[in-house]
Amino acid sequence: MTLGTSAYEALANGAVDFTLEVSTWEGVEAELKGLKQRSFRYADYGVPDEHTTLIVSSNAFLSANPKAAAAFVEATRAGYAFAVDHAKEAGDLLIAANKDTLANPALVHTSLKALNEGHFLKSAAGAIGTMDKAKMEAMGSYLFASGILLDGEGKPLKEKPDFSAYFSNDLLA
Repeated sequence: MTLGTSAYEALANGAVDFTLEVSTWEGVEAELKGLKQRSFRYADYGVPDEHTTLIVSSNAFLSANPKAAAAFVEATRAGYAFAVDHAKEAGDLLIAANKDTLANPALVHTSLKALNEGHFLKSAAGAIGTMDKAKMEAMGSYLFASGILLDGEGKPLKEKPDFSAYFSNDLLA
């Protein structure tokens, strides 16, 4: 069942037993509303941590548009850096650009605080946008071992892919 933004209402009225939340948005919203909830981290149950933010492109686009791709990545990194270094102003700008959708300033600002404190926008080491090879390998290996990765015919892959070929930090230089 896909609930969209009504997940907590469905949980509260007993229509579902659990929901998958984005802790930095729905979790923050539940806290602001004073709703009691229990949560767990996947890593506590053997599922590796994964990257929560990802920008995806095809090799064909990157080959045909290297300057545009690099400019996009740099602009995105600059936006993340601004949101980290100027959180109040960034939140205000986001609200101003989305008045109909983001009607709760406390939610936006508290969410941004959670994103910053959790190092979702900028790593504890100060990096923005880098993909961690060990993290990618751990998640890929987990998905492969679980039989979740399928071939073009919908059958589980027989050979583990080279997960280092699935990402690149080259445009971050």
